[in-house]
Amino acid sequence: MPTITDLPCEIVGTILGNLDHLRFLAPALLACRHFSTSFKESRGVEASILRHQMTPALLPHAVTLMEASRLPRPLINSSVLTLIDELYCSPARLAARVFALPLPVLRSMGRTHDAIHSLATGFATSAWQRISPSTTGRVTLSPTEYFRFCRAFYRVELFYTAFRDPVFEDNMNPWFFRRHHPWENEQLASVYEYLEERFAEASLDVVAHDVDFGEMGIDYVTAGADNRWTQGWLSHGVEFVYNLTLADTWDAKYRMLADTSGPSDRETSLPQALQEVMDDDEDDGRRLAEYSDAELHTIAQRDNDQAEDDTDRGPYDAWREANADRWLADSCMFGDAAWLRERAYVFWDRERLQNHQGGFGEDPENRRDYTEAEHKAMMESFDERSKVWQKGGRGYWSKDDTSRVIWPRDVSSS
Repeated sequence: MPTITDLPCEIVGTILGNLDHLRFLAPALLACRHFSTSFKESRGVEASILRHQMTPALLPHAVTLMEASRLPRPLINSSVLTLIDELYCSPARLAARVFALPLPVLRSMGRTHDAIHSLATGFATSAWQRISPSTTGRVTLSPTEYFRFCRAFYRVELFYTAFRDPVFEDNMNPWFFRRHHPWENEQLASVYEYLEERFAEASLDVVAHDVDFGEMGIDYVTAGADNRWTQGWLSHGVEFVYNLTLADTWDAKYRMLADTSGPSDRETSLPQALQEVMDDDEDDGRRLAEYSDAELHTIAQRDNDQAEDDTDRGPYDAWREANADRWLADSCMFGDAAWLRERAYVFWDRERLQNHQGGFGEDPENRRDYTEAEHKAMMESFDERSKVWQKGGRGYWSKDDTSRVIWPRDVSSS
């Protein structure tokens, strides 16, 4: 009876190209000499696997992000404009480039997608559990929901990659965000707040206890654009946050944070950029409920012949209803809607929302603001850690406990 090793190389190459993940390729090639020979004689196997790994719809975003990361530094306006224009005007042409990319680049793209996949599905699960507390385990996303969550993370990573350099004109950020519908920018605001939450959880033990960071006065209780330290770290992007969450020791997290600490002269702040997308003079005195559907759908500056890549009405309907009494400029990253963004209200399919009883629930107390006691404790820790630093101590400090502080040989911890 014929076996797979009897098949022609081109057919085996096609079979290998249908693997679900690039990590499965190496074991397959080691398992059989015929597999290895077929792989060498077949073109585009790695690209086909990557296409399956991230789904075809996300491929243009992945290629754009990869090319943005490889642009010559310092970046110039024209190079970024050209690349992002291509994403929104010729996504198929971008996706086709994946078949010409070398294996190391494809593997790097695969690692980026793994990070985005993990964070996107984690956000979706935590958001749905807030909406439906009885839910256990990971939420099962529809294909359109999965695309929508991942696309938002790709867009956030593209923003940090393409606009990290402090050389751009002031109108560059609004130019990027105005390619999106308003509810799509609210998706980016939701992703940002989830990333900030994950970063705060992963970094707290270091920034609240390290002696150096105490001497530097690194704020770890203020959320949002007002915290320049957080903005500086988050500007290193989605993968940085993901890798920080994976670091399993205090020392590993410290090294990651220390190597990237310090707000720049002009930090790349996503919340600030999102809040500036709509100028005040773009509002004409009407509340959102007074706009027609057609008016709201034409706000995004896209080519007329560009096909929509997300036609489900769930995100639009949820955004319009939640912001009906607000002005257009207040419909993105509005403080009172933070609880809705925690529930990913602009991500779910219309069918899911229609089938779910109870909507998004009730507005809980805003737990993003720090308490006076928390701020006081932080300021006191700055003073105590500064005293330790001035004596030459370094490392881990705790209130009333300096047993983990590392002291110079000639200085007593007393």
